[in-house]
Amino acid sequence: MYAISLTSIPPRYPHLGPVLASVLAQRPAPARVILALPDVPARFAAAPPPDTPEGVETWLLPRDEGPATKALPAARALTGHIDRLIYCDDDWLMPPGWAAALLDATTDRHAAAAAGFGLDRLKRHGHRAPVPGLTDIAQGFAGVCIRPEWLAGPGCIPPPAAWPVDDIWLSAQLARQGISIRLAPAARTGMRHAFDDAHALQDAVIDGRDRPAANRACMDEITARYGLWPPAP
Repeated sequence: MYAISLTSIPPRYPHLGPVLASVLAQRPAPARVILALPDVPARFAAAPPPDTPEGVETWLLPRDEGPATKALPAARALTGHIDRLIYCDDDWLMPPGWAAALLDATTDRHAAAAAGFGLDRLKRHGHRAPVPGLTDIAQGFAGVCIRPEWLAGPGCIPPPAAWPVDDIWLSAQLARQGISIRLAPAARTGMRHAFDDAHALQDAVIDGRDRPAANRACMDEITARYGLWPPAP
């Protein structure tokens, strides 16, 4: 049994219908589809929650955990109730077979990601040699499948330095528990961008940091906390 969770921001609320329909249509069918929304967004004015298709649960949350809201509230709530949790972004249409491919690649010690990249892109050093079929950083836009308990602990809540950088932060939470990330490229086949807008997190400047600076700040926080992923020599 599995659930799918995602979050969004008010400017995107009018465009969510087709995205939510695409995740509801997955087979095997998800037991739950959750749209997790902060009641008071940190970066945007508050807005009424969007209309959603039947079968979608809208959760209004007292805290904005940034883009990691796609994963963390559901992971905490579903631990002990759901075997697998898939989290994804709100601006992609997921093809048939997307969820099945992620579920097939997930084990009790492996998360699965439809897309990912290595630490070399970030000029950081890992503690193992690259392994074919595994990745260091799971990219949430294309979908990531986990056991909910892996992201349920209070230590998974992002500190300010990691708030804008969910992919790196959440991947570090898996790494510090010894959870490897398997690539499931079949899950990405047929994905289509649902809409274009001016609110892509990749292009945002938050607390004076653009994306490269935010990545570095998050990585430095991870290294300081866990001893993971120091700068490459």
